[in-house]
Amino acid sequence: MAKQKGIIKLTGTIGDINFYYRKGVPVARKAGGGFNSEAIKKSPKMKRVRENSSEFGFCSRAKKVFKNSLHPFLIHYNDPTLHGRMMRLFQEIKVCDVWSERGKRTVGNGLKSDAGRKLLLDFRITPKRDVASSLMCKITFDKDNYICRISEFNMEQFKFYGNASHFELRFGIVRMDFDTLSATTYMAKSRVIGKDFDSSTIALRSKDIPTGGGIKFAFLGICFYQEVSGQLEVLKAESATGLQLLKIF
Repeated sequence: MAKQKGIIKLTGTIGDINFYYRKGVPVARKAGGGFNSEAIKKSPKMKRVRENSSEFGFCSRAKKVFKNSLHPFLIHYNDPTLHGRMMRLFQEIKVCDVWSERGKRTVGNGLKSDAGRKLLLDFRITPKRDVASSLMCKITFDKDNYICRISEFNMEQFKFYGNASHFELRFGIVRMDFDTLSATTYMAKSRVIGKDFDSSTIALRSKDIPTGGGIKFAFLGICFYQEVSGQLEVLKAESATGLQLLKIF
């Protein structure tokens, strides 16, 4: 690479020389030093680039389907960091696929490993609202009957968000086929609870039984409402919505 001299500074290609600006300085270099699309597709030197690109594309498509399946839980939730955080997560899970050759590793296979499932179970979908710590009770999931059971709940210990008067519990099962990149969400009837709730147990069951292949995910969500003139208005702050993955099966 050489600096251009003279009154007139060139940009573009003349013969086998490229003229361009680098950090504001006019420079020139011999053409053909970079990689064009044809080289990326065929050059042996670009094999790793092709592998990474293929896996990244699959992770992106899988992430989109998975994130969309959570819409019933996150309908009022707006976190601009979720897309990037979930994309990084799926790429980490993909690396847990030890059965496929590089370039063909998938999130679905990564979730067949203990390490891959742990990555997803530990992931904080809603970092500003943790469901378990909000409820301060015992949460169990019966995967044979698709029932989420909440026990040892104490309304006197429960801390409402801000000026909220009610909270809603949402339970559901997501069944996702990572081969066809399709997902179905099976929701239970939600439960809205006010400050006069006096029971220590709550049971939520999916209305429909998930059918077909793929991997299933059990989720429990919480969101808060404020009663205004006899109507419940949802609170849309990030910390007013929580979602937790209970089980992968």
